[in-house]
Amino acid sequence: MIKKILSLFLILMLAWVGLCPAQTATKKYYLVDGLFFEGMPPCIGSGNVVAYIEHRDDEDHRVTELRLKKGVTLPEDVRRYATPVEEVPGGEALLMSFRGGMGKKWPIGGVVQTLKPGEWVGKPFPAFKVKDTGGREWTNADVAGHPMVLNFWYTGCGPCIREMPELNKWMELFPEVMYLATTFDSAEQIKRIVENRPFRFTQIADELFFFKTFNVSGMPVTILVDKKGIIRHIEEGTGDAKLRFMQDTLKKLAGE
Repeated sequence: MIKKILSLFLILMLAWVGLCPAQTATKKYYLVDGLFFEGMPPCIGSGNVVAYIEHRDDEDHRVTELRLKKGVTLPEDVRRYATPVEEVPGGEALLMSFRGGMGKKWPIGGVVQTLKPGEWVGKPFPAFKVKDTGGREWTNADVAGHPMVLNFWYTGCGPCIREMPELNKWMELFPEVMYLATTFDSAEQIKRIVENRPFRFTQIADELFFFKTFNVSGMPVTILVDKKGIIRHIEEGTGDAKLRFMQDTLKKLAGE
């Protein structure tokens, strides 16, 4: 049964790979409502997007336009995380392509979308009982009264691994927060990454409870919970703008 579930995850992840930011060493930008973002913008996941359109200039600079579904708008407080056009290679030409309705639409068909953040945000974090790689058991009682970060990752997820140094910084900035990371990989499989990278979150390995509870397939996914145990934010994917947005949100939760 476990093998079948993991096989499904791998299939879903293949669909997600094209949507994950920072797939290469160079910065990857997205364009939404005429604004550039390094990585997908905060609060926007694949489930909000109806079309992906690639724009290029004569020097082969590229940007992916995210055309949002009808009724979905970019939150006002997210716009301040945009990258100024002058800092984007070929930014002015790419913006002209966007304004002119040019660009090439990706033939993506349909992307599997299982996680539904809107159904969770504002609700209590569900009851759980899991063990970390050291054998300690964790339940809701162990994080009560503290903000909590729960990060989903796996060893084959490049964006997951690249964001780890930034996630570690949160632990220094907000030591009162509880930091958990969950993966379906075994403790042995993650050992090299966790110890050598490193990734300092408490690791919940070889465990599918959180994955099945939240229907997580594409990664990384990060859930922010307040001191009262209420889910305040769920972010799919990673990137500079998303990480800055989440850090600012976590700062507010730690100060409440």
